[in-house]
Amino acid sequence: MENNNYKIPSFENEKLEKTIISNSIEDTKELGLSIGKIIDNGDSILLSGDLGAGKTELVRSIVEGSGNDSFVRSPTFVLINNYSGEKNITHCDFYRIDLEDQVEEIGIEEYYENSTVIIEWAEKIINNTKEDSILIKIHFTEIDNQRKFMLYSTGYYSKKFIEKIK
Repeated sequence: MENNNYKIPSFENEKLEKTIISNSIEDTKELGLSIGKIIDNGDSILLSGDLGAGKTELVRSIVEGSGNDSFVRSPTFVLINNYSGEKNITHCDFYRIDLEDQVEEIGIEEYYENSTVIIEWAEKIINNTKEDSILIKIHFTEIDNQRKFMLYSTGYYSKKFIEKIK
């Protein structure tokens, strides 16, 4: 699954706050559950990493951790899935987006106020993301099934959010 040619781009003002090693899908699930417990409307979580790195699996666990029992599927073909519950979640997958103009047509900014917005392949829409977002870059390691989750802040709020993740 590893693609050594893929380089995750940098976002403006990103600052590495925490690195978490996941040795299994269970570790990834624990991270997602922890994040899901602390999300709130207005939060923006940007996910970046190779195909198969675990972005959608992390989203499934975030949704579960939020108390939402919705079935999470990858929105690769529909681009956006909404999960309503105690905490509303908007899950976007922009893998198939070619131009940022297409994102403007979608109107992603409309979702930021009333839900937590989680965006897979966020690097494709850098100019349409919230200024203060939690950025999670997922990397394969040399060890089978191990992933490195690098959590970056892009502002004061995201820094405080990451500090709460256990």
